[in-house]
Amino acid sequence: MQYERVLWRGQLDGEFSGFDEDAVFKLADGTFWLQAEYYYWYFYAYRAAVEIFSDGGMPRLRVAGQSISVPVRQLHGVIESRIAGEFHGWEGDSEYELTNGQVWRQARYKYSYKYKYRPEVTIYDASGGKVMDVDGCRAVVRRIR
Repeated sequence: MQYERVLWRGQLDGEFSGFDEDAVFKLADGTFWLQAEYYYWYFYAYRAAVEIFSDGGMPRLRVAGQSISVPVRQLHGVIESRIAGEFHGWEGDSEYELTNGQVWRQARYKYSYKYKYRPEVTIYDASGGKVMDVDGCRAVVRRIR
């Protein structure tokens, strides 16, 4: 019989809206964690209390008081910035300049409309390449400048 070992206990930094494919969780200590396998579960909380634990295998993340958890892996080299202007979602070849001067272009076709002005952006390595997350609207991207 294996026993859970809590690796970290604290809060998420900002909003939590559940689990989904390639979801990224920023913890209050500044670390980032990527959901390592697909599982969808909607649950909203602001600065949710969470714990990362091990049950003898891969680390898992769960919201305190809930029984559902997902495997996660820690991310390194995450880029945080803002889009310099308007975001209109993904159209297949969308290109966005960030306030840090970098320019990123969509690398795979995906269509998803969402409008935001100067939204926060998180770019990280996922299983399919670099992913740009703009308020939960994600696409695989490549840096062009």
